[in-house]
Amino acid sequence: MNLLPNKYIERTKSRARSSRVAVLVMLVLGTIVAFATHSRFAVNSASKRLTIGQARANTAIELEVDATSLKQNKDELKTFIKQYKSEEVVFEMGQLVSTITNLLPESMTLEELALDVVESSNGKGISGRLAGFAKSDEVIAEVVSSLQDREPFSAVRMDFSKSRTVRDLQARGFKISFFIDLVQRWTVTNQFATVEDRQ
Repeated sequence: MNLLPNKYIERTKSRARSSRVAVLVMLVLGTIVAFATHSRFAVNSASKRLTIGQARANTAIELEVDATSLKQNKDELKTFIKQYKSEEVVFEMGQLVSTITNLLPESMTLEELALDVVESSNGKGISGRLAGFAKSDEVIAEVVSSLQDREPFSAVRMDFSKSRTVRDLQARGFKISFFIDLVQRWTVTNQFATVEDRQ
């Protein structure tokens, strides 16, 4: 038998209901927080796996590009070797370079030596050019004259000669061009290219 007034009984029941609701709300909030935390860890883990996957994919792409580039270089080298082997080598370029360098005086400095195999109306030949600087125009003229007087050089000309300063000293910059006919065969004697004797 409950002797408490009804208002106290209702207040007690109301507090009990409120306590149960509060506990339920806390449980729900705890569940939400736990789910959110788990979701965040899952998202972070997925992001990390995605980053690693992208890095691996980028590495794979780079390796594929490198492999493609190496294959292309290899193919180009094979093509060059095939073309080189198919060419009739008239004489070694090193011998020609020795011939040219032995003609240059000490008072001349060479900055460029270009030898290009070309096709002309007269057949295959070498288009060559020398560029650099010398002490004077007289030195340049002597080299031009030496090339003109020596086989296998032909069409020797001085393209230009102009004043320039080298180490605070006045010098003459120059460019000389020439042509070598590859129809004939040449050999080297005493480090100079000469025409071969024909029987």
